[in-house]
Amino acid sequence: MRVLQAPNTALPFGLLLSFLLAALAWLGAVPGGLASWGLGLLPLAMFLGMALGNTAPALVRHGQVGFGFARRHVMRTGIALFGFQLGFADLLAVGWQGVLAAVFVVASTLGLAAWLGKRMGLQASSFLLIGAGSAICGGAAIAAADSVLRAPPAATSAALGTAVVFGTLSMFAIPGFQWLFNLQADFTGLWLGLSVHELGHVVAGAALVGGEAPAFALIEKMLRVALLAPAMVWLAWHMVREQRKQPGAQVSHVSMQPPLFLWGFLLAVVLKSTGVLSIALETALVDLSQLLMATGLAALGVGTRWLDLRAAGGKVWVLGGALCIHLWAAGFVLVHVIQSGAAAH
Repeated sequence: MRVLQAPNTALPFGLLLSFLLAALAWLGAVPGGLASWGLGLLPLAMFLGMALGNTAPALVRHGQVGFGFARRHVMRTGIALFGFQLGFADLLAVGWQGVLAAVFVVASTLGLAAWLGKRMGLQASSFLLIGAGSAICGGAAIAAADSVLRAPPAATSAALGTAVVFGTLSMFAIPGFQWLFNLQADFTGLWLGLSVHELGHVVAGAALVGGEAPAFALIEKMLRVALLAPAMVWLAWHMVREQRKQPGAQVSHVSMQPPLFLWGFLLAVVLKSTGVLSIALETALVDLSQLLMATGLAALGVGTRWLDLRAAGGKVWVLGGALCIHLWAAGFVLVHVIQSGAAAH
């Protein structure tokens, strides 16, 4: 006699719940909403997931398969589509000095995160995630780094927390410095693009400055985002190197090859640069990328416990603060160099 089994609802249930959390975060992060205070779509989606995971553990257990699918496949698809925000012509609008400045900021911030984090006794996955979020583009970079490093959820949550807190601080502080020292709008825009964490933080901060600041800030920020793919390869290499220093460590779960979603990211940049896609389609793909990344981060947040975050201690905040100060100082000096070189010509 054949026994009929009930269909496994774990995958669709967890996946649907992740999408619902992302949609709720989307509503909360609309212009004029929480985003204006620094809590953008991606961090908000993860924090909503954390709230659910800590208050309704039964739901989490039932949807575990779907949450895992969202953390891996859905989020990686979103990261690949994120490349449709970038075009080569746009990225070169600030000249080769702006390109080199972005490379220096990303490389120096990642290097400083690794150097300081190791000496502070943090786990490699933790300081690499914090470094990626600070150096490149906040939640999107942390999501990409998590897909490469497969870090514990608590480490990812802590990294997102530092990106939100220090990114929000930067969003208000740099326009404050502009007012205090009577800086030009284009100068402050470049400084914001080089120094602020989330793309949303950059846009909001530049809007406070006005004038030419939004255009310069967005271009310089996009240059940092364009370095996402090579930065992920470096993170994987550094993680493998750190693990090999530990006797008997398993390193097979960290690939030294660029993962498939990074190739998708680069392909999206190329397609954007060719101009073959309509503006409406590009906009839709960018929106879809944000929704998919938010879905993956919501699922990641569901698996995070408050106790795990508390166990991370104050070191993650010290590291995040040190990287924030580095970004402010490096950005300010680099903009001076860029504008001095332009004036000389």
